Amino acid sequence: MFASLPAAFLMMLLLAGTSATAQTCPPPGEAEGRCIELTAEGTNEVPEVQISPGQPTTFRFDSDVRAGGMTLENREHFEVAPGRRLLTLEPSEKMRGAKSSMVTVCFADDAVPACANFRLVVHPAIGERQVEIFRHPRSVDSVQAELRKTREENSDLRAEIQRLHAERDRPEGLIGLFASGMVGEAGIPSQTITKRITKRESNTLRPRTVTTFRAPGRVAIELWLENPDAVKSWTPQGAVLVGPRGEVLDATFWPAEPIPSGEERRVWLEVMAPDARTEGTFTLKLWEADGQRTFVIGNVTFPALTVGLGL
Repeated sequence: MFASLPAAFLMMLLLAGTSATAQTCPPPGEAEGRCIELTAEGTNEVPEVQISPGQPTTFRFDSDVRAGGMTLENREHFEVAPGRRLLTLEPSEKMRGAKSSMVTVCFADDAVPACANFRLVVHPAIGERQVEIFRHPRSVDSVQAELRKTREENSDLRAEIQRLHAERDRPEGLIGLFASGMVGEAGIPSQTITKRITKRESNTLRPRTVTTFRAPGRVAIELWLENPDAVKSWTPQGAVLVGPRGEVLDATFWPAEPIPSGEERRVWLEVMAPDARTEGTFTLKLWEADGQRTFVIGNVTFPALTVGLGL
């Protein structure tokens, strides 16, 4: 399995694996939340953790935290729930648009590193829900799992390259839509959900019409949005769909142009994901270029694919 790895590197991994007794971070993509490893060699590194106003972020440590050993910048703007191995931080609305803050946590034992620093970066709409903190090197089992994951990812990448080559050889325009299987005789299913969506009082845009679409492996949303601000235009910067279990799907949007004051514009969003991942009820989050204003709607659903869709 490790024939291509240098023997010295393998020996180092094996020695590390025999001495490590605590948990280790799973390979990327297999953990439900964020995972950070702390080592004596990396004491000068300050990991960034993304937080968002009104959304709690929980740090879960594999070692006891010293009581009173936490310092937090701008603490008056946070709800803080400390524990023996848990620390939950919920920033208030006063942190929206603020600069990053530092939090320092010190541990109850004499192990190294004695303390850990994290930079809390404020995002207007998305905060990390859970962050696992481990204070030891990774074991050989973790390396083997990561290598297996890497082989799987390489296989997926090769398949994606083959798909892109195949798409490059297809015609464009309407013929290309039929050739790709996105459109069949029944067309692309759509539904208008304007009357069903839920809206936040803090929204700085007004939804006039919301229509959702589905094609194999992707969904789209057509939004007609009004900017009621009498002075300032509204320029979208990013968008995501948040699923019923908290999963986040990145969305592309078009056009990336300002919505002028008092005017209405159409914005398209698209998500590339397997059909099973876009089933259920979602929350759409769209945020502005300077991070001060957001647009959030809930109860977003997508139509089912028509049987026999595509060629």
